[in-house]
Amino acid sequence: MAQDEAVGVQARIARVYAEAILNVAGKENRADELGTELELVSAELKGNKVVEQFFAAGTISRAGKLPVLAAGFERGTSETFRKLIGVLNENNRLTLLPAIHAEYRKLQDVRSGRIRVTATSAVQLSDEQVDQLKTTLRTQLKAEPVLTIRNDADILGGLIVQVGDKVYDSSVRSRLENLRNTLLTSGTHG
Repeated sequence: MAQDEAVGVQARIARVYAEAILNVAGKENRADELGTELELVSAELKGNKVVEQFFAAGTISRAGKLPVLAAGFERGTSETFRKLIGVLNENNRLTLLPAIHAEYRKLQDVRSGRIRVTATSAVQLSDEQVDQLKTTLRTQLKAEPVLTIRNDADILGGLIVQVGDKVYDSSVRSRLENLRNTLLTSGTHG
């Protein structure tokens, strides 16, 4: 199986888990709480090679992992989360936790009418500018934007807004590159 195909299969499996646990958490009115638990553990996994290796270790049996998982998640996590960890362990899918978190967040956003947006600006935006951007996005997208703002002086000015896989680039750098290309193709350069 090619690597791209394997990633696609893992994403589909992660989505199935995410849908199942979102349905359970939604019935318990704990969808946000579970999302936070998934986020915290996923972040820990991404930054901790020891935990990542433990989750992936084929040399440690599922039964051998149980006491460590129970001790690690005994306090500070919900019963729903602990059950998820148990099911993932039983099916040798603990390494899917970050992908499950990503899918869970997407599904939760859709159900809540939210959309993730990344805006890149050359300088830090004022609170008023952020509020104005959110209002504009809310109107245009007909959803509540969850805004992540990044600063990148290389864009010189303007904004680059990414919504899903769509990018709206009104940066000064982009405009200058377009002008340069236009001048080069029109033959008006010196």
